Amino acid sequence: MNTAWLEWGGATLIAALVFVETGFLLGLIVPGGETLLFTAGLLCGVNTLQLPVVLLIGLLILAAIAGDMTGFWIGRKIGDRLRHQPDTFLFKRRYLEQSENFYRKHPQWALLAGRFLPIIRTFNPLLAASSGMPWPRFLFFTATGCVAYISVMVMAGYWLGKLYPGLGQYIEYIFIGVVTLVIGTLAAKAWQNSRRSAG
Repeated sequence: MNTAWLEWGGATLIAALVFVETGFLLGLIVPGGETLLFTAGLLCGVNTLQLPVVLLIGLLILAAIAGDMTGFWIGRKIGDRLRHQPDTFLFKRRYLEQSENFYRKHPQWALLAGRFLPIIRTFNPLLAASSGMPWPRFLFFTATGCVAYISVMVMAGYWLGKLYPGLGQYIEYIFIGVVTLVIGTLAAKAWQNSRRSAG
């Protein structure tokens, strides 16, 4: 089976998705940040991605930090306006409220461990910016969280690939399945919103 497109495009595509998850709030509608990272590690573990796992982890950490800093910049620009934003396809106020409650109680813990929690992860940059946190402090905590989160998720997939190298013959189907899951979820969300609007 030809997997050249995965070898050349897989890491770039996954890095882009890691970036936009927090950089543009797409984590609210695109599930599977963990799934994508695990898949990246698996691709590397079965040698479909011809990339050292340390280099892959470094690339994805940089993408995640860049996404967080972009979200932080957006939070500085929009300020408190997000709290008065009506529900849209990309944004649900209840998710913001849940994340804000968690952030108020544990601001540093939210940045460090919140990476492992999908909704908290998406809103962390916005909440940190609107709270007035200085960007160097935010960068320190979010970078620490990114290193832990991405290393754990990617290495879990990598070790599975090394333990069961036979998965390599199915890796294209696995990757297509992950992409289909993302696109299918987007389509389902759009359909639900259109039904609510029609109702």
